[in-house]
Order: sequence, then structure tokens, then C-alpha cells
Amino acid sequence: MRIGTWNVEYAATREKNVRRLALLEEQDCDVWVLTETHDDLDLSMQHAAVRSAQRPTGRNGGRWVTIWTRFPIVRTIPLIDPRRTVAALIGAPTGPLLVYGTVMPWASDRGDNTSDEPVRNWSEHHRIVVQQGEEWADLRCQYPNIDLCVAGDLNMNLGGPHYYGTTQGRRLLRAAMAESDLFCATATERIPPGALSHPPIDHVLLPMVWESRSTVASTWEGRVGTGPRLSDHSGLAVAVTL
Repeated sequence: MRIGTWNVEYAATREKNVRRLALLEEQDCDVWVLTETHDDLDLSMQHAAVRSAQRPTGRNGGRWVTIWTRFPIVRTIPLIDPRRTVAALIGAPTGPLLVYGTVMPWASDRGDNTSDEPVRNWSEHHRIVVQQGEEWADLRCQYPNIDLCVAGDLNMNLGGPHYYGTTQGRRLLRAAMAESDLFCATATERIPPGALSHPPIDHVLLPMVWESRSTVASTWEGRVGTGPRLSDHSGLAVAVTL
């Protein structure tokens, strides 16, 4: 089973979407968590979609997260923040799998704060990491016999040299992962050396019991070869041995 995630920079322009779609098809993932995406990037020939609520980006159809899956969608799961996150229970070969897709805040993200008061960098990120971690733990309690996968743009690197994020954010995320028995399958130490120009900030978190059966199967940069830039993020695919 292959699970991939990629921030596609709101899937702008038809020409670039042809290239993005070709790259996604080449990766052959059974489950995709695409972030900063758009309905124009359509994988419906082989996958079914569960989407977060629309986000006003100037083009109707912009989403923070869309989950695409080849496996049957049993049901969608209501979440605290339907714009920033989306979750679905799917029928994976390993058994029922709860997939939770997210975009965590970036450094200067103000969230829903519309006042003129200054907001400290990373404060919204730290708040959301805790909020989402508590939601993961609640979902584990609600579905105690179902595996949980969290994937998307976490806006921090885990392991390796510092690239993006904060020490506090990483500490909060690791605590949330431990509470829900998750490990990061895309931590820097698990990426093949030299595969990416910098540590990834998009991640796939999987059940701890899958750690020995999971590997980073593929990585790619936002610009492939001499072609146009398709994203300001790299992408990753994780393979789980069934």
C-alpha cells in the first residue's frame, strides 16, 4: 500500500496540472493527501475524493486538503476544523483505516484573527498542533480498533538540520504523536540521503506498529528537471508492506 502527500500550490494553471497529474499517476499511490489543492486537479479516473471545505483563494474550488483513495470510502468523519482538515474512514487492505489530512499553520499564519493587533510568529501553529493532537487522541478513543494515518503539510521538518518550524512545535507534535501511538514515516533520517534538497515539511504519520513495515518509496522536488515549478514543496510517497 502506498500513501503519498504533496502540497500542490493550489493547482494553478491547466498546463501545470497536466504535469502534476502525470507525476501523481507515476507515483501510483493508493491514498493521496493533497494539500493547498484545487478541484481542477482531478484524480477521479482511479480515486474517489473526500474534500475539506472550500477556502477563498480567488478561484472557486480551492481547498486546504483533499483525500483521494482507491479504496472504498466507508464514511467521512466530522472534525473540529472542516476548512483546515478532513478525515475519512476507508477500507484498506490492512483493514479499516482512518485517514486524517491537514495543513498546519505556517510561521506568520494569523488563523481567524482579524484584528489589527500583532500576532506572534508561530503562535497559531503551536495552538493548532495541540488542538489537532487532542483530536487524534479523541479519534483513537472513538475508533479503538482502527488504524490512524495523519498526513499533509505539517509546516515543520522532523529530524535532520533545522529547516522550518520551531523547537516548541516539534516538541508538541512529538507529544501528540506519542499520545496516539504514531510515528513519522517521513522523518529526515528515513529519507534516502541526497533525495531532497532540504528536509521535508510535509509528512505521513502512521501507527507505531507499522514502523518496521514502512519505507519512503519515492520523493520529488517541486520542480522536476528543467520543467516549470509545480509547487514550492517537495512530495513524498510511503510504502507499507502488507
